[in-house]
Amino acid sequence: MEEILQREMIQIVQSFCTKWNAFESDICKQHEAEEERLEKENPDTYHYAPRTNWFEKFAAFVVPLIEDYCTDKKRVYGGKNIYSFGYPSKYAGVEDPVAISAEIKNKNRAEVYIKTNTHFTDEYLFVLLRKANAWKIDSYKNRRYGGSKWNNAIL
Repeated sequence: MEEILQREMIQIVQSFCTKWNAFESDICKQHEAEEERLEKENPDTYHYAPRTNWFEKFAAFVVPLIEDYCTDKKRVYGGKNIYSFGYPSKYAGVEDPVAISAEIKNKNRAEVYIKTNTHFTDEYLFVLLRKANAWKIDSYKNRRYGGSKWNNAIL
């Protein structure tokens, strides 16, 4: 039973991260294509040309993703307030991890650990909480280059 629950926790985290990464990568490509097009069409006035609000488009995807996968606690930073996107994507490497595990801490708390094979050797530690009989991501930490200290990250 615990093994099934552990697989479920891993699936929740990987699904959330994979969807985030796919959309963030797509937004970055669209943004770069727009910049290239604007510079090519208007080399002298390129910096003043109107642009797509990519943060608004990104938020349109991220808000429902956070509502579906994350706890509904108030998040002062991050959460539904999207002010950045970039490359590599936020959860780079989770799709093809070097190591992945889940640990059930108690009946309402679990942790999912993911180690990636990125240039930064990213590691993630997601905390999931069970609320109203549903498991949701509450927070996560990360570290790079095999460091010993976990850094609180903005979800």
